[in-house]
Amino acid sequence: MNPSANVQNVDFLSMFQMSLQHFQEKAKDALMNIDMDLRRTKDWLDDMYSEWKAEIRKAEDALQQAKLELNRKKMMKIGERAPDTSDEEKRVKKCMARLEHAEEKLERTKHWQRSLPQEILNYEGPGRQLKTQVEGVIPTMTALLNEKIAVLEQYQKLG
Repeated sequence: MNPSANVQNVDFLSMFQMSLQHFQEKAKDALMNIDMDLRRTKDWLDDMYSEWKAEIRKAEDALQQAKLELNRKKMMKIGERAPDTSDEEKRVKKCMARLEHAEEKLERTKHWQRSLPQEILNYEGPGRQLKTQVEGVIPTMTALLNEKIAVLEQYQKLG
């Protein structure tokens, strides 16, 4: 008995091959975008570190000025009463809050500057594996599918 295959259509294999190639293109783009995003993130964190350091200096200067104004006002006497210093006290509190905010942001930035290299290392292993699949295995699979499709098409012509 001579076994035979009943091959009627290889369109699904061709569609799978096209889908595989589409995936390969999308994966290459995604990997490239991730690499660029990682570089941009590191640069952004460096910029933010400098900006928050500068903001802290400005906030410290503003706080010092506000405290000086508060002390000057407290030293002024109007008759027997102490002057109203509520505006100056509000300004000191506002300046202190601004300084605390900038210091908190600087600490968060430092945290991410320390954490980012480890997070990049956590990504790089799986990222390299995917890149190997995308650049090596998928082209091999595509070539194999081309061969199989050609063989099946020839087989269809015989039958």
